[in-house]
Amino acid sequence: MEKKMLEKKIRIDRLDIAKLTCPDCKRKKMLQMSGHKFTRKHIRFTYRCPCGYSGSAVLEKRSDTHPDMGLAGTFICSDTTRASGRMTIKRLNSQGIAFKTNIEQKIKPGLILNLEFVLDDAKQSIVKKTVKVLVRNGKYLSAKFTSGEHYDNLGPYLFFNKLYV
Repeated sequence: MEKKMLEKKIRIDRLDIAKLTCPDCKRKKMLQMSGHKFTRKHIRFTYRCPCGYSGSAVLEKRSDTHPDMGLAGTFICSDTTRASGRMTIKRLNSQGIAFKTNIEQKIKPGLILNLEFVLDDAKQSIVKKTVKVLVRNGKYLSAKFTSGEHYDNLGPYLFFNKLYV
């Protein structure tokens, strides 16, 4: 039995994540949107939930979009999964990070990664952070910091570049 709903607005957040929630079963799905090129501000699409619910939504691009940061770094998995490589940071804020890996790897949501990257500040500061992967789409990943405290060089960098959320 298919159910139909009114069109729902979904905003892409600062880490390029779109969050869908089924109104019937409350099942949540996160989509990583970094790899998609948007030609319009609003994009209409339909989706189907495994519970049988079918609906349409409007994906709304952020209006305060900053250009990609392009900071270089490396990542390594902290458990037995053999995932490591180079990355390019696309988005960064006080809560998390969105980045692109150099090659596509089998990194699943929930995996803990250790990141090391260089800021584009005057000192070329090296930052080491631990993150938990939220969502992946091919080479693109979004992750949240395991610690909300940024007492290293990342804190002042986020403050002066107005990246605190």
